[in-house]
Amino acid sequence: MAVIVLLTLLLSGCWGAVPRGLGSGDSGITTTANFSSPWDAANQYPRVPNDVETVPVTIGPPPDPSLEDLVYRIGPYDRLRVDVFGVPELSSAGRVNFQGLFTMPLVGAVPLNGLTTQEAEAKLKQILMDLYLRDPSVSVYVEETANMNITLSGKMSGMRQITGRTTLGQVIAASGGVPPVGKKRQVVIFRATDDTRQTPNPKLHAFVVDYQAILEGKLRDPLLVGNDRIYVPPSALAIFFDPWLGVFKTYAPIELDKTVIF
Repeated sequence: MAVIVLLTLLLSGCWGAVPRGLGSGDSGITTTANFSSPWDAANQYPRVPNDVETVPVTIGPPPDPSLEDLVYRIGPYDRLRVDVFGVPELSSAGRVNFQGLFTMPLVGAVPLNGLTTQEAEAKLKQILMDLYLRDPSVSVYVEETANMNITLSGKMSGMRQITGRTTLGQVIAASGGVPPVGKKRQVVIFRATDDTRQTPNPKLHAFVVDYQAILEGKLRDPLLVGNDRIYVPPSALAIFFDPWLGVFKTYAPIELDKTVIF
C-alpha cells in the first residue's frame, strides 16, 4: 500500500516550511525511488494545498538552550505548594489552571504562568503585603511539572519527562533507540519559539537532525527543552529536493528500487 506524505519547504538558505507535525531533509540527502531524476519524481505527485498549515524548518540541530532557558518556569497544570511561614491558613497546594492562574485561600487566583519559583515568591509576597501581612516569608515549590515532557511520534512513540541537561541522544537511547523501520538520518525536533513557549498555542520550528551522525560522533547532540516533540519518520519515506524550486517533497512510493543521491 502506498502512503503518500507530501511536504513543501520554502527554503531560503537552510530555512523552509513543513506541514505542522511533520518534517524531512538533511544536509546530505539520500533518496530512494523508482525514478530517473528528482524532477520526474516530483511531477508524479500533486503539490501541497495552499492552505496547509506549515512551520519553519532548519536543516541541522537546534541551538542549545541558554542557562536562562534551562531555568524552570511555571506553566499550566503544574502542581505547586505555597508555604507562608507562620500563617498556615494562607499556605496551600494545587494545580495551576490552563490560564496560568494559581488559587490561594483568602487571596484568590494569581497569574503565575511563565514565572520562575523565585519570581512567583516575590509576586506572592507583594500581594500578601498589600492585603494582610507586613513582611511575609513565602516559599513556592513545584511538586509536579507538566511542562518538562518530551513526546516521541512517528516510528517511535511515548512520552518522557526530562530533568536538567537532557540530549536528543539520551532520550532516544532511553526509549530503546531508533527501530529498523525508523529513519535515523532525518529525525525531526519540533520546538516552540522562544516568544510563544509560554502561550497556550505556541508556534513551532522544526529542526531536521542526522541522528546517525550523532551516534558516529560527527554531529553535536542537541539539548532538549520541555515540550519538545521528536518525530522519527519511517525508513521507506522517499525525499526529493528540487534545487530549482527550492522545496523538499516527501512521500512513500510503491516501488523503492533505485537510489538517487544529491
